[in-house]
Amino acid sequence: MANQGNQTALLRDRHIRTLQLLERPYSCITYLQRAISHEKLGYPDLAIGDAYRALLLTDEIIEESGEYHKQAFETFESDLGIEWPADSFWVKSGNEKIEEKRGLEINPGNAKFLDFRRKAIQTHNKSLLEKDPKWDNWTYNPSQELPDQGSARRELYPWNDHEPDRFREESLKFLDEEMKKVAPKCEVRAVSLPVLETGTTSKPLSTPSATNTQLGVFAKEDIAPHEILLQERSLLTANNRLHDPLCDACSAPLPPISALEEPLPTCPECDDIIFCSQTCFTLATSLYHPAVCGKSDLEAVAKDPSPLAATNALYLLLLGRTFALSETQSIHPLDLRETKYLWGDFTPLEQEHSSQKYLRQLPFTFEDNILAPLHLLTKMDIDIFASLPTTDTWIIATLLAKFRGVASARMNPRTGMPEVCAVHPMWCLANHSCAPNVKWEWSGEIKFEARGGEDVVRWGGMCDREGKGGVRKGEEVLNHYCDVGLGVRERREWAVGALGGSCVCERCVWEEGKEQRKMGE
Repeated sequence: MANQGNQTALLRDRHIRTLQLLERPYSCITYLQRAISHEKLGYPDLAIGDAYRALLLTDEIIEESGEYHKQAFETFESDLGIEWPADSFWVKSGNEKIEEKRGLEINPGNAKFLDFRRKAIQTHNKSLLEKDPKWDNWTYNPSQELPDQGSARRELYPWNDHEPDRFREESLKFLDEEMKKVAPKCEVRAVSLPVLETGTTSKPLSTPSATNTQLGVFAKEDIAPHEILLQERSLLTANNRLHDPLCDACSAPLPPISALEEPLPTCPECDDIIFCSQTCFTLATSLYHPAVCGKSDLEAVAKDPSPLAATNALYLLLLGRTFALSETQSIHPLDLRETKYLWGDFTPLEQEHSSQKYLRQLPFTFEDNILAPLHLLTKMDIDIFASLPTTDTWIIATLLAKFRGVASARMNPRTGMPEVCAVHPMWCLANHSCAPNVKWEWSGEIKFEARGGEDVVRWGGMCDREGKGGVRKGEEVLNHYCDVGLGVRERREWAVGALGGSCVCERCVWEEGKEQRKMGE
């Protein structure tokens, strides 16, 4: 990663390369030049994204039948007077930087590739040891093979001018007005939350002293036990089952044909695109469906995945719906109502250079973060070169960071695998607790119901007030991102992906302390 003094120059160089790509979107050389800038800035994932687009353009130059052959070839011809990047060995076999193994197969003695491989293995092994000092037995041989999955920095990129200040008066006012539409008795406020630690640790995770400011949902008036306090419908949904009877817009189960008084709305241009109501049909045709209408090649993308791939398939399909919303409404993907104010758990800028302890990371694979999103965009008939301002790799990474922090999922009761997911912008503003005062249900609309009676989560450190259920005026509405019936260790394992670290809610700290005291007896 660049030091502070060199950061400005590298960012300027990246900015120049980006402007050049906006003017000349089919320049494979400029993509390689920007890839180098990204790597020097400490963004190897973005560098790989640029290198892969350069690879696709070299294919277009070679293949006369390619969709973008004319543009790519003419741009390449005019670029011949530009000096090739010093690191242009990335393109030597067309894929060394993206699939290093293929490069070594072609050039087994290439010193740069071997050095790249050695450093990658060393970095990964160091990361594994930091996470688990006892690590010594993995399914791959670290001296010979690279892992399939790595991680990427999870941050607000310096050039991202789409991310709002969620705590400005205008933002809070907007969110409050949106909240009134779905939860009239609630309001949005800023709240101080602990900075969570990641990785494994043998010491107790007592409440950390470091905090950051987030948004939360608070009751404006008393809410009775079992009262519905929020009802929200979202079009940012996805399901990974092919031909399952679900509404295309909200992913609610479709009613059986025998229960229908009249046929459900359908799209006349598409096969098997059905909506649960006229409301969903109207919203879909005005907000997202025109961008995917009649594109039958999209039907099978990320559908019926293996159990291990089910979660990433849903994130990919959420990306697809986001780009459909963006294309139809001519709004940048990060400026959509559904995405603009989502929490991305980005590393705070003030901590970016001061401490490695709180750096946020996202899972990264070439397949899930680069190849599959670009394949999806191609199936949507989106030019992945000319559309760079809305489909750049950093935009995809930012959206994935947000989805991983806030998306809700519905599991298949038989397999336990996630099959349907959604992003509800107001619902996800409620913070997590392992002793929540609401429970939620999602079927078309997502609902918060105040807990009461047997629904109240009971634990050893709770106060008498909490045992009565409901939400009092001024109290924070607390959601849950895991099965609150599990033990503290299992809850933390389930929730760490959404929270960005191990939970330190009041219940978790109390129960962990009880476990530690029991072990010490």
